[in-house]
Amino acid sequence: MSEVKTLMDFVKSAKSQITEVEVTEVVALLDDGYQVLDVREPAEFISGTIDGALNVPRGVLEAASDHQYPGKNEKMQDRDKKWLLLCATSGRSAMAAQVMQQMGFKSVKNINGGMAAWKQAEMHVVIPKHH
Repeated sequence: MSEVKTLMDFVKSAKSQITEVEVTEVVALLDDGYQVLDVREPAEFISGTIDGALNVPRGVLEAASDHQYPGKNEKMQDRDKKWLLLCATSGRSAMAAQVMQQMGFKSVKNINGGMAAWKQAEMHVVIPKHH
């Protein structure tokens, strides 16, 4: 029987296959045309995120990004769009970044440390407006 994997096994595997950036690099990347994709749950997102972030929870990412899925998110269809992925501590976003690469997204980077690192660095947090 194969070894049972833990969450951290999945995160470690994902992090070995993606590009990560530090919170100090985020502003320059936003200026370069990247957009933040916050993959946390809606309740986490509305408690504060990075300005301009789009919220697509990790649990629906594949469906939202699938060209053929009837309930797809139109904002997630352009494979050339540049994304910076964000979650609470960078585990979910690492796995999301790996999946997005497998789905053909060409410019995906994960924000190392996630929202916890962003807040620790005293970066600007916004409360998103309800759509």
